[in-house]
Amino acid sequence: MNSQLKRLDSNNVVAVWDGSDAKLKDEYVVYTAHWDHLGIGEPNAKGDNIYNGALDNATGCASVLAIAEALTKLPPGEQPKRSSVFLFPTAEEQGLLGSEWYSKHPLFAPEKTAANINIDGGNLYGLTNDFGALGAERSTMMAVVNDVLKERRMTFAPDTRPEQGSFFRSDHFPFAKIGVPAISVRSGVDYIGKPKDFAQKTFDEFNKNNYHQPSDEFRNDWRFDGVVQMVEISFAIGLKVANAPTMPRFNAGDEFAGAQPNRK
Repeated sequence: MNSQLKRLDSNNVVAVWDGSDAKLKDEYVVYTAHWDHLGIGEPNAKGDNIYNGALDNATGCASVLAIAEALTKLPPGEQPKRSSVFLFPTAEEQGLLGSEWYSKHPLFAPEKTAANINIDGGNLYGLTNDFGALGAERSTMMAVVNDVLKERRMTFAPDTRPEQGSFFRSDHFPFAKIGVPAISVRSGVDYIGKPKDFAQKTFDEFNKNNYHQPSDEFRNDWRFDGVVQMVEISFAIGLKVANAPTMPRFNAGDEFAGAQPNRK
């Protein structure tokens, strides 16, 4: 077997929107979505060797950009008290390298980072009655998520595939390791007007035919109402965290609670 080692430089991209409160603006809610994919690789049966990463994770990047744009359009009286950070890590597909680097060289100290809300793939299949947030149950973020869903008459969708270890496979994980309560939002499984097995079938179809393959590219049959729903809920969660009197905390006994710095 031949192997080759290359050293490459790649960038995390970050933007900051200052909070409106004189004291709380020095605390931060971080939204993340990895911008990288696999680039040019082995061609598929059709000869296509461009790994576009349209769903994974151009949809996540577009979602975080949409949240940033919406934030700038809030009237002065509705601006969040804490500051907002929009972080687009690199090299997630190579082992969370960009977010790992950030966690070791944070622009804002973990004790000043209220929470991380990660988006790794949007919902392109339609509206749902429920909503998922990996890791929410580990911290007081669960109460925030449930409050947002209750306002929308929706329910929380727990992780239906815990054996896949999804909480440990995206850019929120390095935040959790340094003690920052973190969630990775995802679509629910109860699709409006669809059969009960619709979510499982779409998941299996994407994993088999498109996941980390050149075929993960724009499709004309995509729906965007589900993406809008996911973005709106994610933004609402972030706003509640940004305006809360105290920052989220890991639950006592959670495996990441020991890494948690002193928090207000």
